[in-house]
Amino acid sequence: MTLGSERVLLIGASGQLGCALERKFSTERLVTASNQHARPGDLTVDLGDFEATESVLRSVRPDVILVAGAMCHLDRCVREPELCNRINTLGPARVAQYASETNARVVFFSTDHVFDGTKDSYVESDSVNPLNVYSRSKARAEELLQKILPQSHLIIRTGWVYGPDTQRRNFILRLIDQLSDGKTVTVPSDQLGSPTYTEDLAETTHYLLSHGAVGTFHAIGPELCDRASLANKVCDEFNLDRNLVIARATGEMPQVAARSLRVLLDCKKLREFGAPNFRPISDGIRALRVSSELAVNENQLPSVVVTSRESDERTAGYQKERHEMLERQSGRTNSSRGVSE
Repeated sequence: MTLGSERVLLIGASGQLGCALERKFSTERLVTASNQHARPGDLTVDLGDFEATESVLRSVRPDVILVAGAMCHLDRCVREPELCNRINTLGPARVAQYASETNARVVFFSTDHVFDGTKDSYVESDSVNPLNVYSRSKARAEELLQKILPQSHLIIRTGWVYGPDTQRRNFILRLIDQLSDGKTVTVPSDQLGSPTYTEDLAETTHYLLSHGAVGTFHAIGPELCDRASLANKVCDEFNLDRNLVIARATGEMPQVAARSLRVLLDCKKLREFGAPNFRPISDGIRALRVSSELAVNENQLPSVVVTSRESDERTAGYQKERHEMLERQSGRTNSSRGVSE
């Protein structure tokens, strides 16, 4: 079965990565699902609600499941570890269990912070050593997916993800908003990572699935930088005042969760698989600026995309099924669990 003929369920569709995945997979038989910030047409999937999640899975009957939803706020995960475990570990494991019974494939997005940062760089087979509740929940989920779906899992480790986001939840967009208001922003100068543009990550995900990839892949942008330097690059591109950016050591920051200070993922395996290149930081920030300007000038959200699937005869029957699923879900109370999707 080719990817174009497979039914794809995207969990976490309203998040910044989810929106990019939706754009990339828009020509597939795609079903979108969200918890917080759900849009019209989205099914409701709260990964922490196992029964409801399984109900959606059995209604949709997906061939491919993209798990882009997660509880991502590191400090909140420290304060609410049980909720973090349900959403980030047990929820994806339940999805994997369903997939094992139906021969579906699962794509799980993990983090570079499953590593502690003590090595110069990390390959996929290196032992993990997560330092906080969030990264431990992701590492445990990886382990469970590998056990439950040894031949049909795809784990993509990434980090410092940024891109168009209507909820403006990533580091760069929050930075822009605060600096635009004339506020000073304190950023850590000793935390280093690889900024990764969401559109590139979505492109790579589609490529890996289309070429039958199985296992774990590292997928990040090509440049390593610290948060303060990244903030200065953003200031230059968006014509913001660098003097409002205050660089501090992590030890001086009011952060609850322990952080790996420097993590560099080795993406040789991904390159050898032939995946598309990721854009450098300057190109990504420029693309983000252009996207933001288009959204303002055209008075539309950057995540709204018109695709040909609405006019596709094959999809017409599927759209009817989707409408019926939405009707079945209507009336069900969705209790917000604060998932950062």
